[in-house]
Amino acid sequence: MNAILTTVLPVFGMILIGYVLAKARVIDQVAGRGITLFVFNLAIPAFLFQTVATMSSAEAAPWNLWAAFFGGLALAWIAAALVSRMIPAIAASGGAAASMAAGFGNLALLGTPLALAHFGQEIAVPLGLILSIHAPILWTAATLHREVARHSGNFSLVKTARELGWMLATNAIILGLLAGGIWHFTGLGLHPVVSRMLDMLADASVPTALVALGISLAGYSLKGSWGGMFALIAIKMVLMPVAVFALARYAVTLPPLWIKVAVLFAAMPTGANAFLFAQRNDESVPAVSGAVALGTGLAAVSASVLLWLMDENLI
Repeated sequence: MNAILTTVLPVFGMILIGYVLAKARVIDQVAGRGITLFVFNLAIPAFLFQTVATMSSAEAAPWNLWAAFFGGLALAWIAAALVSRMIPAIAASGGAAASMAAGFGNLALLGTPLALAHFGQEIAVPLGLILSIHAPILWTAATLHREVARHSGNFSLVKTARELGWMLATNAIILGLLAGGIWHFTGLGLHPVVSRMLDMLADASVPTALVALGISLAGYSLKGSWGGMFALIAIKMVLMPVAVFALARYAVTLPPLWIKVAVLFAAMPTGANAFLFAQRNDESVPAVSGAVALGTGLAAVSASVLLWLMDENLI
């Protein structure tokens, strides 16, 4: 338990620092956005580029991992869409924002630092394999979900594909993974100077990601839509990790450490991208922002319990 506390408390302590600094106006939201852009556009892409560029070919077998993780995510997505029919606060556009919130976990700013702090660099491969398609698949699914629900009679596949293509082509995490894959294919390896620079950026990704998350949480609201908020938290942080664990343990064959990474990522609270999707479309914003804020706070306890279960080999 001490090992878990030394993992979880520093992680959430860094989040608290960012939150307090934002509330005290030592760092404003503009500066916080700059830190977030550094994390998303440089630090994490650099870490993923280095991971993919230097991993052995035998490590890159994603199919079972993807089947378990995204299979569980699909079940959470469908559950949120069904539940949204009964809760007006998350019913807009067929529950598209609700499904996004129930599936899109905070992997970059919380899941990655937490996993690296507890398991070390050996989880870089499964981490990269999940992150490589996490955002593209969920943004695509959420956009299609919303457009089909709103325009079932005049849905434009070309327009939707154009918007998604531009979004994916400008996503630094995806570009970092793609560039790493191309460089890995060349077999050239990394020059020591370049490798050291990537190490420095990777080392910076964890603390800056956590502080950025704390700053962003200071701007989220818990007002209103409590029923929708609790429904999203329950689906995201309970149903999804249980579904992923069942699939990873009993439906496919995965190394034990990969199962732990998949389940830990599945248990992460709703991430900022779900809030951005809701805010962009002005749908279910209070419930989704509440799920981000309260879910992140609850994750301090749920992540500790989950890591203890993993260390005791109960998961």
